[in-house]
Amino acid sequence: MQLATVSLHGTTFERGQQHGARFRHKIEAAVGDLKSAHGEPGYRRAAQLARDTWPDIQAQVPAAAAELEGISAGARLAVIDTLLLSGFEFFDGAGTMGCSAVAASGPNGALVAQNWDAAPSAAEALALFLHFGANGFEQAVVGAVGGLGWVGCNRHGLAFVNNDLVLSSTGSGLPSQLVRRAILEATSVAAAIDRLKAIRHRAGRSYLLGDATGAVAGVEVSARIGARINQAESPVLHTNHALDTSIRSDEDEAALLATYPSSRHRLARLRDRLPLAITVPALAALLADRDGFPNAIAKAASAEEPTATLFSVIFDCRGRSLHLCAGAPSDNAYQQVAW
Repeated sequence: MQLATVSLHGTTFERGQQHGARFRHKIEAAVGDLKSAHGEPGYRRAAQLARDTWPDIQAQVPAAAAELEGISAGARLAVIDTLLLSGFEFFDGAGTMGCSAVAASGPNGALVAQNWDAAPSAAEALALFLHFGANGFEQAVVGAVGGLGWVGCNRHGLAFVNNDLVLSSTGSGLPSQLVRRAILEATSVAAAIDRLKAIRHRAGRSYLLGDATGAVAGVEVSARIGARINQAESPVLHTNHALDTSIRSDEDEAALLATYPSSRHRLARLRDRLPLAITVPALAALLADRDGFPNAIAKAASAEEPTATLFSVIFDCRGRSLHLCAGAPSDNAYQQVAW
């Protein structure tokens, strides 16, 4: 089992246009599903929030805005419809994606890894997108068809993964998929942290960063508090509860326990099972851990937590490659993609 790999070439608009044209019917169906899921009033309300935010997106991440315009042109949709596919935070009751993540310094730069957990129905929309511009390889992102991407790395050897946080505050800032594209414009962990601090965030999230020099960091963000570095030394481990004291003050504990009851167990297992030698095979073994199954690091859907590991990824920052596993790594193999 493998995720589809899609190569996109040209300017950011042209890459978006290729993406939109290739998956036009799937993107149309995804927009239709959003409208059905939230109803006409909910979709109309989210669309207005998206329109209000669009000028900020154009100002702060113009390349991502151009790519969204390209996807819209290729799929023959309005830009706001395409934006909503990447802006789940515009909707009330956004879907849950509870993940387990690691960023650690190895002997050859940083490794940044994650099991990405979501509703099993989301698996069919996933793909690996490889972006090539005038100077060759630009970035690799794993994302849903029609969206900007969930995790990624760039030509400078900077990689990120991210986890959902269950916070009380929301705001008028950028949705997280736009923030992720801002991260990929950075050349290093330090530069990415500067971008995260400069951006106003729409909702809570945890970002784990690594680069080719071996630098790593964990940054938690809140609409009310902004960005806080929760750890700047290897290893950085994270699941779905806040670790920074100030961000934790914004956490909705009852909602956290109802949404991600396994979060603290998964973090404890990451800590207990973290290998002394940080290598790709060692992290792959860690991400395959099934203690507490089905609510484990390598997850299956359960009544308490209806998410499953839909893919697992390990970014080798200095090696300019990624290792991608479709499904849980306890049951499936990684495939290496290099550039």
